Amino acid sequence: MRRAALLPGVHRLDAPAGYDATMSKPSIEDTAGHVVHLLERLDAPASAPQSLLLPKHLGPRGRVIFAFVNVIVTIAAVFALYFLWRSEESPGWWFNLIFTVMIGGIPAVLWAILIGTGEEARFDHALQAKWDQSRHDAGAEWGRVLARDIRLTENGSVSSFDLTVTLDDGSTLRGRWRPEKATRVSLLQSQVPGVGAEVRVWRIVEAGVDPSNIPVVIQAADASVVARQP
Repeated sequence: MRRAALLPGVHRLDAPAGYDATMSKPSIEDTAGHVVHLLERLDAPASAPQSLLLPKHLGPRGRVIFAFVNVIVTIAAVFALYFLWRSEESPGWWFNLIFTVMIGGIPAVLWAILIGTGEEARFDHALQAKWDQSRHDAGAEWGRVLARDIRLTENGSVSSFDLTVTLDDGSTLRGRWRPEKATRVSLLQSQVPGVGAEVRVWRIVEAGVDPSNIPVVIQAADASVVARQP
């Protein structure tokens, strides 16, 4: 199959006057399947990246342990509610109803988390499998950051961020960076690429290939490293 050409250069894009580069949320396509890789520098690549660098998920053993804990919590909640409604010292049904919602909500939230993480893991595994099949036919294109959206943790570090980029052919893409391990988030806001920063995009542009079914990798350089370069 013909590979997309690696464009030798890009045209600089300037942010519009009064544009909020950090908090803007343009209404374009979803980030599903579009991932951002933050690199120290955008050196000339030999080939498309092998891994999408998706977040790590609970393995089979971790999910079994989580499910076992949920079962224990659910049984405890059922017994607590049984004795609550059987008690003759209750102020009234309204009191029992309030605590039923509170107690019953605990196992409900835990099971929702387990189900949600399982669905997310299956989606990410399918995404990586698609990339493994198609990355050899991916070509690199250059572009610029048009907008960014940063999400912070309680301690002020970056939990994730979205980049909206525009390519030389005029198309616009949006991708998301997420840490591989959520417990090791240490990215600073100063490291997130700003508006106008150069990016390299790996995607399939072959005729007959539905781009919505193929992952896209947006590679951007660490803004703090770029700032230190002469």
